[in-house]
Amino acid sequence: MPGQPQLRESSWLYMPGDDIPYALIRVEQRMDDSGIWDVLVNHPASAPTTRAERTDGEAAYAEAVRQRDTIAGLYRDQHGVTGQWRIRRPEAY
Repeated sequence: MPGQPQLRESSWLYMPGDDIPYALIRVEQRMDDSGIWDVLVNHPASAPTTRAERTDGEAAYAEAVRQRDTIAGLYRDQHGVTGQWRIRRPEAY
């Protein structure tokens, strides 16, 4: 649908033994002919969403990877455990 952003990737960080995600990252492609992609981050998951704009999909996915590495490293350094990212890339609709 024109104008409706398309979800291209979702990532949830889960800590060992916890079924509630610690953090959430989403990559969306704007469908308004701007060519802009958004990387939306909730860290922790209940925090307000921060947004980073990128000019193409490759840059947006790279930003999502950078965010995952940063968040996982912060949690590992603070709590001494490593979480597991669950990453999904839905089919384009």
